[in-house]
Amino acid sequence: MRVASCNLSIVPLRAEPSHCSEMVTQILFGEEFEVLEEGKDFDRIRLFTVNYEGWIQNSQYVYIHQSTNNKNYIVDLEGAIAKSSGKSIRLVHGTTVSSPELGIGDELYRIEGKTRNPTLTDFEKEFPKLIAHYLDSPYMWGGRSSAGIDCSGFSQIIYKHFGVFLKRDAWQQAEDGIIVDFLPEIKAGDLAFFDNEEGRIVHVGVMIDHETIIHAAGKVRIDKMDSLGIFNADVNRYSHKLRIVKRYFGD
Repeated sequence: MRVASCNLSIVPLRAEPSHCSEMVTQILFGEEFEVLEEGKDFDRIRLFTVNYEGWIQNSQYVYIHQSTNNKNYIVDLEGAIAKSSGKSIRLVHGTTVSSPELGIGDELYRIEGKTRNPTLTDFEKEFPKLIAHYLDSPYMWGGRSSAGIDCSGFSQIIYKHFGVFLKRDAWQQAEDGIIVDFLPEIKAGDLAFFDNEEGRIVHVGVMIDHETIIHAAGKVRIDKMDSLGIFNADVNRYSHKLRIVKRYFGD
């Protein structure tokens, strides 16, 4: 197995080996993966944490001897900087690091900035901060940061803040968790999933309470939700049809 790691702030993972190809997700600094196939400019990889495949430009990562880094901390909302040998790499929220140093290949990076030990015990304190940080962030297909994020990237990064690692796409996230049978039983942090006319799950959002949802649709926004789905007051209609609500932690 050829193990590698991203040594840049945040880079695209594409569906095909081309800059013109769809960006399916983004890889954050320090995230590790297996290199499956080498090409001229792009290599096909599989991310370890989410078992997700795609193509990365081969100048945007380095090989490492083995996956040994102790990554028990994540970069907090304020961001951080990784410094090494004259380099200064800005790290976005959700980047997983060891503290205070992180080795990638032959480079040793010192992390400057606030990191946190992800835990669910501070959910009530941290969740409002996450809402404020991401609110009005622009929607971007495949995005995973406040500079641009999609619906499942948003739910994934919210949960990662608390040490819970979700799969990448909405339909994959819906495969896990416990069903919440009745809307009044919804709690903050539950995920609501929405389907299209063919019955395929195409959208996900994070519940703030039993009738309010935050989700990425055009931008990260807060809307009301009922048994029919999300009601967008800006256009005075339902924008997404509710399929199921699931819980991933707590009772």
